Amino acid sequence: MAFRFECLDPVKTPLVNKFYDSNGARGRANKQDAVWVAYADFDIIAACRIQNRGDHLFLSTLLVTPSWRGKGIARQLLSQVIKSQQQEVYTFAYQSLIDFYRSIGFNFVLTLPEPLATLFCFYQQRKIVAMSIRSSNYLK
Repeated sequence: MAFRFECLDPVKTPLVNKFYDSNGARGRANKQDAVWVAYADFDIIAACRIQNRGDHLFLSTLLVTPSWRGKGIARQLLSQVIKSQQQEVYTFAYQSLIDFYRSIGFNFVLTLPEPLATLFCFYQQRKIVAMSIRSSNYLK
């Protein structure tokens, strides 16, 4: 099956929040986020968002519907997202997903820009690590 990947128009933000809610995601998109989705036919099966945090890009709330996991959809979605960015993209990865992010080309970050360092302190109890990637470092 072929999937369709796109950055949603801000007016469609409620659709992705409905997707996040139905899959138990903690995060919620807002109209300032660049929200990317993967479609199978007309159904959203994966989503993520790029937030602008003090002129730094932050990837968050990457989620694939459980029944679609293991099919490479997250990798394909991130490929579209990363290739469309002109600057470094940061994320906070759960320990269980470090190998996945590294396989794409993300690297560990020891020093974060201030807006992201503050956010990292807030989320640190979730056992996460800071990582980043530039589109030029993306591994296909």
